[in-house]
Amino acid sequence: MAHDMTRTGNLVLAAAATALSAIGLAAGSNAHSSGGELPLSCEIAVSKGRYGHTYEGVVHAGAAVTGSYELSITKRGSGGRAMISQSGDFRVAAGGSETLGQATFGGLPPDAVDAELTLSWNGHRLTCSNHTEI
Repeated sequence: MAHDMTRTGNLVLAAAATALSAIGLAAGSNAHSSGGELPLSCEIAVSKGRYGHTYEGVVHAGAAVTGSYELSITKRGSGGRAMISQSGDFRVAAGGSETLGQATFGGLPPDAVDAELTLSWNGHRLTCSNHTEI
């Protein structure tokens, strides 16, 4: 009986992982890892506010993780180009999420914003990117 419960639990976890992957892709964030199953994921969250669009590098952890990050955000448009680079260390508790950096850009279409968040920890590397036309 315990074997059947483990198998059912594994099927539920696999379905949940597939659903979360679909949600991440629908949000427009792409993640590329250095291989293997990872204790964390990342995304570029985009929100529209009063002063423009805010781009945030966000990490989600299934286990406690400590590492470093690099966030690069570039806006190109008819008025020129703006680049933001942020980096530092991070620590995320198991089951937690943290915003590691952010930038807000005003402007009208056809301005384009490219954002990339790279996480490094214990010899692993994970990169999330987002290319969005505003």
